[in-house]
Amino acid sequence: MNEIENQSQTIPDNQAGSSAQPNETAENDENDEALFSKSTDFLMSTSKTKWSKIHLEANVTLAQLVDLKEQLSQYQGGKVQLYGAEVGWIDTAGLQLLLAFKDSPDTTVEWIEPSTALYSTAQMIGLSSQLGLPES
Repeated sequence: MNEIENQSQTIPDNQAGSSAQPNETAENDENDEALFSKSTDFLMSTSKTKWSKIHLEANVTLAQLVDLKEQLSQYQGGKVQLYGAEVGWIDTAGLQLLLAFKDSPDTTVEWIEPSTALYSTAQMIGLSSQLGLPES
């Protein structure tokens, strides 16, 4: 083997073909991590300051709660407008899920056009004020 072949075998893979020194690579990694952290923080703060709108379906019952819970969990800790004009039937389990979501830390909920069915069911079981529903 000649000298050039010996030298290429002793260079670690992460440095082969790179002009950056080990310290420069570490600094670049730290800079990339800091930039990623700042952009992630910005996106998180932006999503918590903007209002997100969730349309409630016509039936908000135990059968639909898995999907609704998954949808709500994406907005936990943010500002959410619940559009309830299409709700024709809501059961106690549906109201309990909405109440738990409304009461979760750092979550702000605002109602948009709650239906008569939504309001009357919440009022019947005594949850309209806890849910923050406007007086009809």
